[in-house]
Amino acid sequence: MPITLDPSGPNAVTVGSFDRLTGGAYDDDVTVTAGLPDAIVDLGAGNDVLRLASAPNLVTVSGAETVYGGGAADTVTLLTPLAGGRIDLRGGNDVVRLSDGGNRGTIVAAETILSGSGDDDLSFSPWGPGAYFSLGAGRDRLSLASWLSHAIVIAPDVETVISGSGDDIVTVTGPAPGLRLDLKTGNDTVVLADGDNAVTLLGVETLLAGTGNDTIVVEGRATGRYVLGAGADILQLGDGGSALTVAGAETILGGAGQDEITLEAVTGPVHLSRIEAVTGSAGIDAIRLADGGNAMVLRGIESVAGGAGADSLLLLGGGDVTVTGIETLRGSAAEDRIALRDRILDGVIDLGAGLDALVLADGGNRLRTGGTETLLGGNGADEVTLSGAIADGIIDLGGGADRLVIRGGPVTARVSNVEAIEGGGGDEDLTLLSVAPAAVNLHGGQDRLRLADGGNTITVAGIETLIGGGGAEDVTIAHGTTGMVIDLGAGADRLMLGGRANAVRLAGVETVTGTAGDDDVTFTAAADALLSLGGGRDRVFLSDGDDAVRLRGVVFLNAGGGNDVVTLLDTVSGAQFHLGDGLDRIVLANGGNAVGVIAAETVTGGSGADAVIFGGIVGSAVVDLGGGSDTLSILRGGNRIAVANTELVIGSDGADTIDLAGGADGVTLRLGGGVDHLLLGPGTNRVTLADVEVITGNAGDDTVTLTRGLVGGTIDLGGGTDRLVLGPGMNVLTIANVEVLTGAAASDLVTLSRAPGLVSVALGAGRDMLTLGDGGLRVATSGTEIVHGGAGADSVSLLSGNPAAWLDGGGGNDTLTGAEGADTIIGGAGIDRLTGGAGADLFVFTAAGHSSAAAPDTIIGFNPAEGDGILMVGIADGVDWRGGLGFTGTGHAEARFDEAARILRIDLDGDAQADMAIALPGLATPAGPPAWLVWV
Repeated sequence: MPITLDPSGPNAVTVGSFDRLTGGAYDDDVTVTAGLPDAIVDLGAGNDVLRLASAPNLVTVSGAETVYGGGAADTVTLLTPLAGGRIDLRGGNDVVRLSDGGNRGTIVAAETILSGSGDDDLSFSPWGPGAYFSLGAGRDRLSLASWLSHAIVIAPDVETVISGSGDDIVTVTGPAPGLRLDLKTGNDTVVLADGDNAVTLLGVETLLAGTGNDTIVVEGRATGRYVLGAGADILQLGDGGSALTVAGAETILGGAGQDEITLEAVTGPVHLSRIEAVTGSAGIDAIRLADGGNAMVLRGIESVAGGAGADSLLLLGGGDVTVTGIETLRGSAAEDRIALRDRILDGVIDLGAGLDALVLADGGNRLRTGGTETLLGGNGADEVTLSGAIADGIIDLGGGADRLVIRGGPVTARVSNVEAIEGGGGDEDLTLLSVAPAAVNLHGGQDRLRLADGGNTITVAGIETLIGGGGAEDVTIAHGTTGMVIDLGAGADRLMLGGRANAVRLAGVETVTGTAGDDDVTFTAAADALLSLGGGRDRVFLSDGDDAVRLRGVVFLNAGGGNDVVTLLDTVSGAQFHLGDGLDRIVLANGGNAVGVIAAETVTGGSGADAVIFGGIVGSAVVDLGGGSDTLSILRGGNRIAVANTELVIGSDGADTIDLAGGADGVTLRLGGGVDHLLLGPGTNRVTLADVEVITGNAGDDTVTLTRGLVGGTIDLGGGTDRLVLGPGMNVLTIANVEVLTGAAASDLVTLSRAPGLVSVALGAGRDMLTLGDGGLRVATSGTEIVHGGAGADSVSLLSGNPAAWLDGGGGNDTLTGAEGADTIIGGAGIDRLTGGAGADLFVFTAAGHSSAAAPDTIIGFNPAEGDGILMVGIADGVDWRGGLGFTGTGHAEARFDEAARILRIDLDGDAQADMAIALPGLATPAGPPAWLVWV
């Protein structure tokens, strides 16, 4: 039944079921309590509200600004356009049919929204999981609730969809010729229908298109995945820089920002323009760039064809790529394998890190490349400039006159089929796999070049390390070099230094030719190497191993350990050779040399007059300077040097030991400071010495002349009839096995420790003292003022002309014979035979045991008339003289003369027994107490 509301004012009514309800011009609020199976509601003018019951409703409405549904499935048809109103159908599967003429309002919780002609502008909030919109003709706009996520299906008659921050899914049911979707933030998805679509997207993360030729325009920055399906599809990116995964797009146009595209499921070539980054799919991807120049980043692309402009590519992810018409190509840290299908002229290819490979096309190329571990040229003349670092590279430029230029570095590569190589300022490490080019100049940096086997003739420059192959190398250094290391390996290798000066380190080089400048050559191993270093102050340094070198034009040599052999092929003056550790030998050239030799165990001179300065401590050395008037000067002590064919030896300030093992005739030695030792060889030696503290002779007849006084010396001239001449000045020394000793004018103190026979001693002027050893010696001396005997039985005779002397026999049964002077003779212990000779001699006894009654001394030729006397020192005090009578035994010391035996007997303790006795043959009994017997 119909219901008509009071037209005179606003109504707020609750009604049951009706088939038609009519309102008035005022604001009506109508609540329906029962379901309406097919009703018409016309609320007229005013701001009206219709509230439907929670039951299925089928209602046609006009004049209602707000419609509320219940919990059931409602179908609401508007007969008049919605002008700012609101339809909220709540639960159930609800349908809203809008009128023609353009609608503007909010729809909530409707599952199907249908409109007619006119420009609709609707806001929508869902109740359930999704909704369908078909807004008919006109420029329609649908705004989804910004705080919710939506899953809607729209017909292609919807021109604009706007959403907010939720995760939206928009499905289009047919080809959309002019759809714009602005889904803003959230993870949003758009699904297009088959057919040709022309869609503008903003804030869409996922796009799924079907078959047909789609044109997709992106506004602003896009991220996510776009699948355009089959057909000739175009993707136009917006400004701001997009990062998309794209499938099924035949053309991709970039915007103003940094666009990054990942290709997926590519079936044909993709045309790109103004794209900054492209990532390929798992298949074989081919892209073609537009004319006008492109700058792009590619990943997983297998084929790239450039356009008419200057194209620049950055490859990411590595892989095999065929390139045509690209002027600039850059790689990444992955492994790139690039094949050029056409010539490149003035191009730049930098493949970055990773094990990268570049294959050039035939016909000749000119390019700069970097980060290329494998570079293969074609059949033309290639000119390649390497820049940046390369580790373990392979470079083979193939046929043609190829040139390789290295800039930057470091570069480590194996190189073949390159006719010219030029380095830059970096560190190059190149291994030639084919015969070397004519010239290699690697310029600055720490560079290393390895030559191929088979023998090379090459001129090099700017190389710090050069390693030869297995053949005979002929190497010329174009410019002077410093710090270069050269090892030419096996073969008869030849090295020619260049420039004005060089400093090189060598091994495996058999011949070295120097320059006019100052060259420094260091050998790490030298086996019979020939060095002709020319003019200048040239130096050679040998290794710690066993080296053998022949030298010309070398003024300085320094060796390490090992047993070295150095042979000079020309004479030197002012040169110095330090042979280091090991058993080393140096052989001087004929003609006379002036050279310093350090730490050489063997020095062999030539036929000229050599002057050798010997330094270093080697322990034991042999110096044989050959013919000529040679001089050996020793700088440091601590050495034992066997010297031969050397006329003058000058020692150091240290302890020198010189062994004249081969004999010496007319040799002069001045051994300087330190305790020096001279060993004379077997046979006859004639030497003149100064500052030699220890002299050891051999079995021959030696004549040793000291040129100045020696203090603290020890001289043992061994077997033979030896002669020692002391130098001027005071001498204090111990001698042995010297048969003739001659002193000078000063006061000498000489100890004669041993001698096999009679020793003739003439110590000359000065107050001299001779001390004998304990073995019992025979000495005839003159010019000696004091003689001390040893513990043995000595025989000492003063020769005529000797001044008044003091003779002390010491221990043993001595025979002491004075001369014509007034001598003082002390027999000492033992049974001594004493002879004073002419002159007033004094015989001194200092102990009773020196001439005991059982073993008395004998004084021959004792003559008181000449002034001879006997002096008893410290033996007794107050001795009574008994003359020829016997002892009294009264307890007093008594002396008597036994005239029958011609013996002076002395009882020291008064027991009537003689304690001392002195035989005085030829002496008569004194008439009274003798004046010649004095007790003190």
